[in-house]
Amino acid sequence: MGTSTSKLDDKVYESIAKYTELTRDDILAWEERFTHHCDPGSTTMTMEQFCKFYQELRPTENVKRLSENVFRAFDLNGDHGISFSEFLIAYVATTEAPLEQKLRYAFNVYDLDHNCMIDRAEILFILRAMFQLLGMNDDNSHKYSYEQCADTIMKNLDVNEDQRISQEEFIQGLKQDPFLRSLMNPFQND
Repeated sequence: MGTSTSKLDDKVYESIAKYTELTRDDILAWEERFTHHCDPGSTTMTMEQFCKFYQELRPTENVKRLSENVFRAFDLNGDHGISFSEFLIAYVATTEAPLEQKLRYAFNVYDLDHNCMIDRAEILFILRAMFQLLGMNDDNSHKYSYEQCADTIMKNLDVNEDQRISQEEFIQGLKQDPFLRSLMNPFQND
């Protein structure tokens, strides 16, 4: 693991350490693991590389469909690549952070078109990925349950009934409803 192969300067390490509360050695270990999956000489992962890496981080779960949306949520600057800093801060935030921070990332996973709102079609798309994560097959027998779940989610979270869920409606609604939170939060580690 030595520091001689590190591509980050001390200020970046200090920033990551402060935000994540990880030690420098922990950060170096994550950096080595991360850069192993990047192209030689690169410190940024493509979506394809990230999806493979994310599957390795969650080997007991079927995260294939979900990983593309997680990539988008982790791509903080929107450059279609994930830097090590983006990855580590987002990963720690979604695994060790307080509930509200996890729910902010979860909202970004659902907001497929980046318009700061979630509609029923986006919910259906992510529900299929979440059901797959839970080991449920994507066949016609679940179509009704997807539709029913989407209707329930819209009814319970769309407080102002405008057919869209804002980030605030999403967070407050999931904080108050443990069942929906367990269904809709891909970043649980309870």
